Amino acid sequence: MSPHSSDLLLRRACAQYLYLRQRAIPRTASGTIQLDWAGSQQQDFQAMLVTCLMSTSDTPHAFEHPKKSCISSASGYFNAIASRAEGLEILTNTACRIASRLMPVLYDQDRIAGVPGLRFLSHTSHRVRLVHLPTGARLDLIDSSPSKDRTRRDMRREFLRETKWHDQPHIERLWDKVDLTAAEDAHKHHWARRTCTPLRSALLVRAMPIWYKFDLYPTLLPPAPGQQHYQLVWDTDAHHPDADQVGELLSQSPIRIPHAHYQPFTPDTGLLTLKDSGLLLTAVPAG
Repeated sequence: MSPHSSDLLLRRACAQYLYLRQRAIPRTASGTIQLDWAGSQQQDFQAMLVTCLMSTSDTPHAFEHPKKSCISSASGYFNAIASRAEGLEILTNTACRIASRLMPVLYDQDRIAGVPGLRFLSHTSHRVRLVHLPTGARLDLIDSSPSKDRTRRDMRREFLRETKWHDQPHIERLWDKVDLTAAEDAHKHHWARRTCTPLRSALLVRAMPIWYKFDLYPTLLPPAPGQQHYQLVWDTDAHHPDADQVGELLSQSPIRIPHAHYQPFTPDTGLLTLKDSGLLLTAVPAG
């Protein structure tokens, strides 16, 4: 097989796994496919974000809305995720709605709902631009199929409608503050650098096939007491992948994490490693 044919097959495979058009697959200037572009601080943010998104109503993240599932259900609106040199892009059906769920508010004067430190930058007719103050990381939420006639003013109107709930009497907006607030800074351990940060950041870039192709909605849990590895846990049955299949996706498929290795322990558990970090994969059989 010629190098051109091999590259074409790889691009097609990546596009199918990641739900991106072939020409939208991130590549280097020489044309080589490169799925992970995040620098260290962007990785810090992405590692935190995937831990937020890979949560459930049964195991809510600390940043979840206290009365409803906002962050844990956000992935249901995603169409694709791409890491690029300028930051992370999430293509979604409803960019403004996802922004309203991720941007932080102070709830009942003592609890933060949303991602601490995330700030609104600007918007276009189809894109909401956000920045994470402590890390400087960028996140762009992009409407996948915007109307050709939609204007920036239309987008602004939609943004105001989706964030209207932030103006309730018991809620204070944090996403329009110039500086990081003390309440947000108290959560800095969530974006602190860890040995597993690059691995969790890479997991976010490959989350779409886990959610959509495998139809799994796992929980990403911090290390249990006395343990060193984060744990990715999901319910499984005869119709859903076991740990080995998820491990193969992340270590051997066309969208594998470079230099990652997977070691199976049992059909239901295994360890994904990247350098000196690890992620324990655990499929919990139904019943």
